[in-house]
Amino acid sequence: MSLGQRFSRGVAWMSVGVWVEQAFNFIIIAILARLLGAEAFGLLAMAAAFVLFSEFLVRESISDILLTRDELSPARLNSVFWLLALLGAVLMAVLFLAAGPVARFYGEDVVQGLLIGLSPTVMMIALTAVPVAILRRKMEFRVLALRAIAGAVIGGIVGIGMALAGYGVWALVGQRLALTATNIVMAWGAVSWRPGLSVSRKHIREILHFGHRILGLRAAELAAVQSPVVIIGALMGPVQAGYYAIAWRVVEVAFFVLITPLRMVAQPAFGAAARGGGRATDLLLDVMRLTGFLAFPAFAGLAILSEPVLVLLFGQKWSPAAPVLSLMAVFGMYLSAEKVQQTFCLAAGRPGRLAILSWIEVGLAVVVIAVVAPYGLSLTTAGFVAVFLLIWPFKFANLGHIVGLPGMELMRQHVVPLLLSAGMAASVQGVAWQLDGKSPALILLVGTAAGIAVYCLLAALFQRNRLRLLFSMVRSHGEIDTREVGG
Repeated sequence: MSLGQRFSRGVAWMSVGVWVEQAFNFIIIAILARLLGAEAFGLLAMAAAFVLFSEFLVRESISDILLTRDELSPARLNSVFWLLALLGAVLMAVLFLAAGPVARFYGEDVVQGLLIGLSPTVMMIALTAVPVAILRRKMEFRVLALRAIAGAVIGGIVGIGMALAGYGVWALVGQRLALTATNIVMAWGAVSWRPGLSVSRKHIREILHFGHRILGLRAAELAAVQSPVVIIGALMGPVQAGYYAIAWRVVEVAFFVLITPLRMVAQPAFGAAARGGGRATDLLLDVMRLTGFLAFPAFAGLAILSEPVLVLLFGQKWSPAAPVLSLMAVFGMYLSAEKVQQTFCLAAGRPGRLAILSWIEVGLAVVVIAVVAPYGLSLTTAGFVAVFLLIWPFKFANLGHIVGLPGMELMRQHVVPLLLSAGMAASVQGVAWQLDGKSPALILLVGTAAGIAVYCLLAALFQRNRLRLLFSMVRSHGEIDTREVGG
């Protein structure tokens, strides 16, 4: 099977897995949001910010070196596994020790218990990172898709059961632990490799050289989305943190559904193209074109229809989060495109400059949030999003330096989808105004239908090349042919 066919088949399986997983997650979140309310979600988000930061450092970090090297020797696999096990143990111990000070920082005693209860997931994920990397390298995305679905279902059953039994915010902890445990069992069951004690100093040096840069990038990546929760929780309280957390969760689900299948398959495909002597740049441009074509109109529509989405899914009590969701939808456009850039930098083994730019974003965002927080949650979110949009051109320049193309040429790949998405959003806003006062379900249904119709028409007129690219991915033999499609 050619690389193009494996890429398309991998995207198909990851799409099925992610869509089904996120459908379950959305149903589960909607039920738990109605059962538990904003304060419970805010408290969990305040504690989970530190746990998620630690999880990110062991999930797709050091193990990513297994996607960029030709050799998968037992010594290399063992070296990665034991380094991750050590890192996971250290991070879990830090979370245990920090639980009390973090709770005092927030002024919420319950955060201490939540942080301790969630901390085992860090070690659990660390011990599963190598099997997942092996499956990704082999492009066994069917297994990964089924794993994600099973985790969502079992975690949801546990979480809803605990919520109905009166466990309150602890239902969210139970959901997370059950989901992670299910993922561990299925990942290890799908690979024949088992860790041994043979390690290599050479491999450890290579891993540490690669790892410190990717760890810096992963840390910045998560700090960017979790630092607002920490600051908002400390300065505004758990209810406002809950509004922000639910808005981010909606955007995160939309991002997973739209972009994660492409991103997860693209990284090993970039590496395979480079190892096989092909032009990874051609595949990069195709993935960028598809990302803008699919993600920008979806997030533009979400920005306009934020209130009916929240009310319909979670209930009227969540409507104050609508302005935050509209602003975070703009961040979703940025995030979708930026993740593709990040994926290519990682596959090329050159995450260093991107990590520096990402930490600059985090530093500026923290300052802006702290300064603007007294003026309300919406303005705080707007300042946060603005920081990332200002730094974005520098990330295009960095990517251009790696692939040997001008940064402006890469930016131009997103101009037409952005303009057409703005036109579509204007039409959806007009529909929403006409239906003002009607039920949220009707506004969402008619607004979505109008948006899809308008964008399809605009795409047929102005983005035929991207339509051909999309069709080339899903046609019977499933192979992207970059020679047929450009621009």
